[in-house]
Amino acid sequence: MADYLVPMAGEMPDIEVGHVVSPTADSELGAKGAGEAGTAGAPGCVVNAVNDALRPLGTKVITEIPVTPDVVLKALGKI
Repeated sequence: MADYLVPMAGEMPDIEVGHVVSPTADSELGAKGAGEAGTAGAPGCVVNAVNDALRPLGTKVITEIPVTPDVVLKALGKI
């Protein structure tokens, strides 16, 4: 890693931001909620990871979020 230059502002390309507005009639505000699209898959990934980790222990499948300690213990049959 000593041979690589740490990227700095001078190495970054110029970024041009463009906004596309396309309102919808499906909500009162005309908003679509697209800003949350990048985070929509994370909870499912976490639940799948927990299920994969618990599978060798013969637990029942967890299908709810948040995955609290109580949810995990219930799946393990400890509660």
